[in-house]
Amino acid sequence: MSLELALSQTIASSAPVAGVRIWWLSQSGFAVRFAGGPLVTVDPCLSDAVERLHGFKRLSLPAIAAEDLPADWLLCTHEHADHLDPDAVATIARQRPSCRFIGPSSCRAGFDAAGIAEQRRQFIAAGQTLDLGGFQVQAIKADHADLAPDALMLVLSGAGVRIAFTGDTAWNIGNFANLVEPRCDVIFACINGGFGNMSHLDAARAIQQTAPRLAIPCHFFTFSDQGTADPLGFLHACAALAPTTRTRLLSPGEALDVLPA
Repeated sequence: MSLELALSQTIASSAPVAGVRIWWLSQSGFAVRFAGGPLVTVDPCLSDAVERLHGFKRLSLPAIAAEDLPADWLLCTHEHADHLDPDAVATIARQRPSCRFIGPSSCRAGFDAAGIAEQRRQFIAAGQTLDLGGFQVQAIKADHADLAPDALMLVLSGAGVRIAFTGDTAWNIGNFANLVEPRCDVIFACINGGFGNMSHLDAARAIQQTAPRLAIPCHFFTFSDQGTADPLGFLHACAALAPTTRTRLLSPGEALDVLPA
């Protein structure tokens, strides 16, 4: 059995008794299973589209093939190809006819290209919260400058757990203030330090500001041209700046269980 198939079967059949189970799929891609709820995916980057479109060689393999990802919902923080992966999204749309798609309005062209019908998609803007049955998604403005003006940070809440995904963003004190109260249980923070995104030190300062229970870095080591990410440096900086927050590094495909506080 291949590792990808094994992960597919695990994601399809594995549900936490309480709280939430989260798998890192590489880059800023995650699969999230709430207790008693659907499988929600965020920014799954599972193809070589970035290399094909932009010439950035993929260095790490995706944790799962797009056709094997049993997604009920697919959420995109913005339209860039490492977040709205055009090949993966089109494959998931074909393979999972019941899957629904959500993103900011800039994702419309990508959803169109993937052949996603209007009734299967919904758009969300900063300041909005959607109740999707089994979980809620809150959209918070990210700071990705002119690269993606309507880029979002997304907060998923369900089963007593609150999880934030920064997507692509610089550290903006005003934007991150929205993650202070209510406090997040987990924040997945980009740390690549290029293309307008937080460095590992910026991300540690954001964790100091927001004080989640757990902080995990992402968006690093996926492509040849990505920035100056230092995941171990992030852990050390968080230990110094946010000593009450636990930190952890995940491997692609690794699962994390988070119980309510």
